[in-house]
Amino acid sequence: MIGSQTCVFALGFFDGVHVGHQRLIQTAKRISEEKRVPLAVMTFYPHPRQVFDKNNAPVKYLTPIQRKQEVLKNMGVDKLFIVKFDPNFAKLSPEDFVDQYLIQYGCTHVVAGYDYTYGYKGHGNMETLKKSGEGRFGVSVVNKISYNKEKIGSTQIRQLIHDGEIEIIPKHLGSYYKVNGYIARSYLLKNDMQELVIKIDADYLVPQKGQYQIQLNVHNILYHGTIQRISIRDNYTLLYAYIYEDFNLSIGSPVNIKWLKSIYGTNNETNAVESVV
Repeated sequence: MIGSQTCVFALGFFDGVHVGHQRLIQTAKRISEEKRVPLAVMTFYPHPRQVFDKNNAPVKYLTPIQRKQEVLKNMGVDKLFIVKFDPNFAKLSPEDFVDQYLIQYGCTHVVAGYDYTYGYKGHGNMETLKKSGEGRFGVSVVNKISYNKEKIGSTQIRQLIHDGEIEIIPKHLGSYYKVNGYIARSYLLKNDMQELVIKIDADYLVPQKGQYQIQLNVHNILYHGTIQRISIRDNYTLLYAYIYEDFNLSIGSPVNIKWLKSIYGTNNETNAVESVV
C-alpha cells in the first residue's frame, strides 16, 4: 500500500471549491473524524479539456492548483493527492482506477458527488463505485445543491464571471471570488489615489471586460478600490486598479484580490496595451 495509513477520500475536480464542494468535503471530514483517520482529497490536473481538445483556448481556472491547495488546507484537509490527467490516466478502466488510486493509497471510505464519474470515458459512477467498494471501503454520496432551482457548479460560476455578475457569486461560492497576484507597478496620482498594475497568473479566470469594485489584502492590510481595465495575455493577466487609501508598497508585494461587484457592467472595452515583464 502506497499510503502509510488509511484515509477517508473526497473525490472531485473541485474547481472553485464552491458550496457543493464544501458540503462534500465537510461530509468527508466528519466521517474521517468518526473513524479517526486523516482526510484526503484526490483531484487531478490539468482539466481534461486541456488534454484532449487542442482547438480550444487554454483552460482558465477558478482555483488554479496553488490556490486550490491553499483553500483545501484551510478547510482541514490533511492530505492532497493531485493525479496528473493525461491520456494514460484517461484510459484506465473504472476497476483499475479503484485498485491503483483508491486501494493503493489506503482508502477506507469514499465521499463524492451524485454525478461523479471515473475511469475510461466516465464509465464508472457512484453505483459502480459502491459495488467495487463492497468489503473494501465505504461510499457516501452527496446530493445536488441548488440556487434558484439550478445546480450549483463550476460551469455556472464561470458563466457569472464571464458575464461580470460578480455580486451573485457568493451565493455559489459561499464567499466572494478571489485571485492572487503581485504588484507589478505603482503610480501615485494627483488626487492622492494610487494606480496599481497587478499581475496574476494566466490560469485564473477573470471577466473579459468591465469595471469592478474590489478589496485588496496586502500584507494582511485591507485596501479598497476599483479595477478599471483588464488585459489578458497569453502567459499572464494584468489588472489596472485605482486604490483609494494612501500607501506605498514595493514592487513584487503579494496581493489577494476580492471581487465585490460590477460598477458599470461588462460593456466597457478593454484597451490596455502596456507591457509588464
